[in-house]
Amino acid sequence: MSVPMFIETGEAHVSKFGEILCGDSLSVGSVNGGRLMVLSDGLGSGVKANILATLTTTIATRLMERGLPLEEVVDTLTDTLPECQVRKIAYSTFTLLKVQGDGRAYLAEFDNPPTFFLKRGYVSRLEYKDRIIGTRTIREAHVHVGPGDWFVTVSDGEIHAGIGGLLNLGWDWEKIAKFLETQVHEDISAQKVAQILVNQANELYQDRPGDDTTAGVLKIRAKRFANFMIGPPVKPEEDAAIAQRFLELPGRKVISGGSTAGILAKILHKDVVVDLSTMTDKIPPTGHLEGIDLVTEGVHTVNSCRTILMNIKDIEELSGKRDGASRLAWEFLHADSINIFLGQAINPAHLNPKMPQEMGFKSRSVQAIVNLLKERGKEVNLEVH
Repeated sequence: MSVPMFIETGEAHVSKFGEILCGDSLSVGSVNGGRLMVLSDGLGSGVKANILATLTTTIATRLMERGLPLEEVVDTLTDTLPECQVRKIAYSTFTLLKVQGDGRAYLAEFDNPPTFFLKRGYVSRLEYKDRIIGTRTIREAHVHVGPGDWFVTVSDGEIHAGIGGLLNLGWDWEKIAKFLETQVHEDISAQKVAQILVNQANELYQDRPGDDTTAGVLKIRAKRFANFMIGPPVKPEEDAAIAQRFLELPGRKVISGGSTAGILAKILHKDVVVDLSTMTDKIPPTGHLEGIDLVTEGVHTVNSCRTILMNIKDIEELSGKRDGASRLAWEFLHADSINIFLGQAINPAHLNPKMPQEMGFKSRSVQAIVNLLKERGKEVNLEVH
């Protein structure tokens, strides 16, 4: 059975030197089980450019999400954002990129640099066809994609980086293509690639960007699944059935709590071995259980994980951390689709008045984590037993 495809997105911006607002805008939406990315570069810079670019991306994204054909999208943009009467050029450019769940990808560009398409780590030139819609000449391309493919779209601030400074003629498309081939690999995130591109352009501008610069990245890869179980069910007779179903689900297996570990150990006919080397002043140690990817202590670790998820910006901040809360947060952030099994049997230890009050709020902590993950675009299924 083929593994479902997932489309990961990333974006980064830097404003023209001296401007607070970026004159580029990038919007991401969902369509037909896939993703839609729209990039626009507003005429000029500053507040006016930002407003024009944001209007363009917002209108285009909403119309494309509703399934309107390109002609109607372009007509709406043309009517809403007419040409500059003095300079006779469009108020804003756009790149529309739609990748559907079945791998069909569609690209439409107006006055933006050509999009970079990477397959097996190398940039492949897309076959464009010109299409006249009203007064606009639109470049279109159709391609079929699969895991391992990337799209990278940039505003012209990226292409022009270094002009008159470190690079007389700017970074240019070909140089960026070669640079991307040295950066893109299976384990790097779309967000990291976008940030690397913009940082590199900023360096070429010597930290004084001559134009607004934006990079938007789509990474197509296999979908990642994770399954998390904490607490035994209220009815002890359901222990085995729920644990067995948990084990049969695709993806990584993560459990928290001594009681939960005991149930799984019994099903797997294995022993839990505590790893004291992972203990910190604040976080209890993790454990090893053959057949399970991560075993942590219960409520305290989950509460600490919740705090991490509230404050972390990028999963790479967790690199090298071995404590249970950080590893649990990594599992959640690494996955795209997460099944959570929350058992509500009362743990007698949590009734001890000497225990911290927070230890009695397992359900609230788990629900908070569910909300935080959904805010990050994760698919989360919560089962309460």
